[in-house]
Amino acid sequence: MKKTLLFLLLLLIVTCKEQITDSEPVGDKIATIELPIAPGDAANVAYGIWPFGVHGSSHAVDGHPGFDIEYRVGARVRAAAYGTIHNLTVDPNAADRYNLRIMHVLAGVTYATDYTNISSLAPGIAAGNKVTRGQPLGLAGVQTLTIGSSPITFAMTHFQVNDFRVNDGLTNPNAISPELLLSPSSSALFNSLWATAAYMQEFTEPLVTNPRGATFPLTRSWTTTDDPAITRIDVRRASGTASDQSYEIRSASGDIVESGVLIAVPKSGLSTVDLVPVGRAARLGVFDIVGTTMQLVLGAPGAARPTSLAGAKTYVTR
Repeated sequence: MKKTLLFLLLLLIVTCKEQITDSEPVGDKIATIELPIAPGDAANVAYGIWPFGVHGSSHAVDGHPGFDIEYRVGARVRAAAYGTIHNLTVDPNAADRYNLRIMHVLAGVTYATDYTNISSLAPGIAAGNKVTRGQPLGLAGVQTLTIGSSPITFAMTHFQVNDFRVNDGLTNPNAISPELLLSPSSSALFNSLWATAAYMQEFTEPLVTNPRGATFPLTRSWTTTDDPAITRIDVRRASGTASDQSYEIRSASGDIVESGVLIAVPKSGLSTVDLVPVGRAARLGVFDIVGTTMQLVLGAPGAARPTSLAGAKTYVTR
């Protein structure tokens, strides 16, 4: 009888240890996850971070369901939390790339984290195996993207968090913004990366977490009290698939004083913008958008492009 009780006690201890390996002992508090990247592995030669919810290309209807995180070439993608590898598949579009899903039990709630565009899997990464927070999964896949007219080579992975209590009716209906679950250290890392992020849709969808259900045409207003000549710029995207944008400059009274085509080229250094009105000389400028704040320097119509953000006007949006 004593031997039976001892055996059952040992079995219970082993079972508890396995459960703790899968999840985190967080009591009744919401659990946190880490970004799947070490601070020294981040890069920004293309865009840095592509945020949640942004529309465009294959996400024209349903919005981007996660973060695209840029890595230095040769950097490793890491597990965001303790869990078990649910499945591992070869990317149907690239024989040397893998897609990975890890299941987690965080504060009693089941989540999944998805990682795509992984190459050269790390040892021990196979379906059914357990992983620990920060464990290498493989290398971030290298690819090439054309920014403006320049092809740029970089490494990236798509990182997605799924909450199975959520169903929004879109593709990837369980996807939620990873921002909601980041630990304090990962939030600080994310903010440092976000400060330098630059991507095509920033003028109309500039947030870390944009609404996936946005409808088009989509207009965002940027206002300032710094420049009496240009107090408001409305930027409009007609379609979720295209990056074409139009603009209207409005006076303090709301009257349209200029309108035309807005051409933005986001760069990891200094992003450029052209405001091209019909039948008039273009205004050339440089800008930096971080969330709801934009630093903008515009030259006079027909003047050369400014070369820095010195003297920038501050615009805000809601």
